[in-house]
Amino acid sequence: ILVAVNPFKQLPIYTREWQLKYRQAIKTDHPPHIYAIGDWCFSNMLSSSQDQCCVVSGESGAGKTESAKFLIRHIVDLSSNTAAETVTGSLEKKILQVNPLLEAYGNAQTVMNDNSSRFGKYTELVFDPQGHVMGAKISEYLLEKSRVVRQQDGEQNFHLLYYIFNAPEARSMGLDDQAQFQFLSNIGAVDCDEQAMYKEVVAALYDVGFSKSEQDQLFHTLASVLHFGNIEFGSAGHSDAARVDEESTDSLLKIAELLQVDVVALQQALQVAINITRGETIKKEHDIPTAYDVRDAAAKAIYGRVFSWLITKINNLLAPESDRREVKNTIGILGTSSVDSCRNDRCNDRCSSVLTAGVCALAFSTTILLYPYT
Repeated sequence: ILVAVNPFKQLPIYTREWQLKYRQAIKTDHPPHIYAIGDWCFSNMLSSSQDQCCVVSGESGAGKTESAKFLIRHIVDLSSNTAAETVTGSLEKKILQVNPLLEAYGNAQTVMNDNSSRFGKYTELVFDPQGHVMGAKISEYLLEKSRVVRQQDGEQNFHLLYYIFNAPEARSMGLDDQAQFQFLSNIGAVDCDEQAMYKEVVAALYDVGFSKSEQDQLFHTLASVLHFGNIEFGSAGHSDAARVDEESTDSLLKIAELLQVDVVALQQALQVAINITRGETIKKEHDIPTAYDVRDAAAKAIYGRVFSWLITKINNLLAPESDRREVKNTIGILGTSSVDSCRNDRCNDRCSSVLTAGVCALAFSTTILLYPYT
């Protein structure tokens, strides 16, 4: 167990010299360090032939993302030798290449942190019987999809929803001014070059293997999510049934264009619930509050599905080149999702808090039981 504090500045203790200092060293010979945890984890895997896991936990801004990077870098370095040096170096480079993409899609500015991870990530490194790293797999959980449609005061939506306004085809996607979109808040609060960040995301997409066509599909889908927020509903005459306002027609047409769906079918999906029971089709018109819930649910579902697609593509890049049956052991690095405050009783924050507390309690008790004198 290592307790670390984010210094909010670069320290000269994460260099190659420090990695060599903690490589296969006796734990009590040097001060506590993230590299000592990585070395201990790797040594335990080799000596016990059992899978290992490191839990990186803390509140928003604690430095979980950077700590996980240092941990992965050191473990990959420990597994390298003359024969496998090219593979391990390439794997580390690939993992670092996908970080800008994951951070742009899953991170956001909060009141405590300008780059807070709003999802949990589990990175699994796989090793052959000789202890050489073969590949990696990333799993995501608890993406804060509620942020897509609503943010607390002083916070922003996910980074990428701001970056795409710098895309060359932004105007054709109907993205002229961030202030015109209800799903975007606290605009300009973060001091960063969004155009440079957009270019970094595009470079990461090419590294992962996204074609130009797939990138266009990705950005069109994200643009449609923003347009969903501009759809307003009114009543249909004396009825309580919800109808898309005439002023929202342009947004509805743009969503249908971006998603390449029929605009009439899209409008019906927002206004009417269709159930099929024993071959009988039952239609029920939504009232206005329900119609807004359906709109928000559609935006959140689309954003979540696209994130899962990204993870799948990334795992194809990081997958072991050789047969998976050759894998003997794994080391997992679990980065819990950031938790700020629950003043609005958001379900995602509560789930994150419960999960983080449970995982940390399990990791602590397991460590004490296995190594009572360390």
